[in-house]
Amino acid sequence: MAGGRVSLTCMDKRGRVIYYGSDETDELGDFYLTVDKYINGKKLEPTLCSVRLVSSPDTVCKLLTNFAGGRSGVKLNWPSHISRGLIRYTTGPFYFTTPMCDEPDTTESLDD
Repeated sequence: MAGGRVSLTCMDKRGRVIYYGSDETDELGDFYLTVDKYINGKKLEPTLCSVRLVSSPDTVCKLLTNFAGGRSGVKLNWPSHISRGLIRYTTGPFYFTTPMCDEPDTTESLDD
């Protein structure tokens, strides 16, 4: 879906956010974020980065799903492409759904 927003969050080894970026998907649902190898003098560790869904441009199909980790986030593990000066990671596909298809909360509360 074109116009969906996805984010990339990278942490340091102490669990602090050192990079946050987002991008909109193109007509094929692809997105591209370019990040420097060093951020504030510290080497970026891709395994401490995760990609997740942020928002949908559609007013009906707008609920985040966790299909392929879209809502909770997907860690970057193995590069899908390595070339001179560029390392590419691939994720997804991620999906949105409609309120009609959203699963109801079936957990019992203590008040029941």
